[in-house]
Amino acid sequence: MDTELLKNFVVLAESGSISEAARKLYIAQSALSNRLKALEKECGATLIERDYHNYKLTASGRELYERAMKIIELTDGAIEEIKSAELGLSGTLNLAVTPSLATGILRNFLKKYREAYPGVTVKLYEGTTPALLTRLDEGICDAALVRTPYTGSASYHSQTVCRDKMAVLASEKLPSELDFGDILKYPLILTHRYASMLERIAKRAGLTLSAPVRCEEIATCVALAEVGIGVTMVPESTVDNYLAHGGKLYSAMLTSDECDTSCELVFLKNRRLSAATQNFARIVSESV
Repeated sequence: MDTELLKNFVVLAESGSISEAARKLYIAQSALSNRLKALEKECGATLIERDYHNYKLTASGRELYERAMKIIELTDGAIEEIKSAELGLSGTLNLAVTPSLATGILRNFLKKYREAYPGVTVKLYEGTTPALLTRLDEGICDAALVRTPYTGSASYHSQTVCRDKMAVLASEKLPSELDFGDILKYPLILTHRYASMLERIAKRAGLTLSAPVRCEEIATCVALAEVGIGVTMVPESTVDNYLAHGGKLYSAMLTSDECDTSCELVFLKNRRLSAATQNFARIVSESV
């Protein structure tokens, strides 16, 4: 059934005559009469009793009027929701993010995004970088906010968010700067990814890495460094966030740039980005 016919019928039902309804619809009275006849033929029932003295809905007309109101409301609502989603004003943003970034730079991005698009629901999926990229590959998430190094793929497109020098955190006082050889003198607490990276660099330099404790998350490395088990290497922005929230560890900058890292927003090349995701990427780009 044509929803436009139903809308015409609703106006007819709420008017005192066909001529009045025709004026409201800005169409000829004869055209509206023909539409009513077509609707009655389709329904197989008389919908409006009309003569020189009476103009009122029949029982069938009242039934159709009530249903037509619901149909129009649902149809118009669906159209508005689709338009809103196409503009990124509603819907869901599914974002995979490492815990250190979720409690770090993501906060400012997300604050701006929520202020601009309050109708969008944001779902954050936290975990290790490999797990997050798997969520991206499987279509569970629209984008992933991760740090290098990670295993790249020809199917990925990435947007660099920021670049970071590496820093060292320890429970004992440190010099303001350390080179790569210096940090190898300490027992290191490292994430598995950073441990693999440092092992490759140490091997090239003919040095030995001592990393007796390895874990998945930067937050765990920091927590273990706080009790003096060893020192940990983390991105400078993580150090800034840690110290801003009352962290008590000492810090030193790593002068070697071999361990520098970058934060990247990663997408799949062959997947059309939702408007919500495009809007988030734009806000991230404008914020850095």
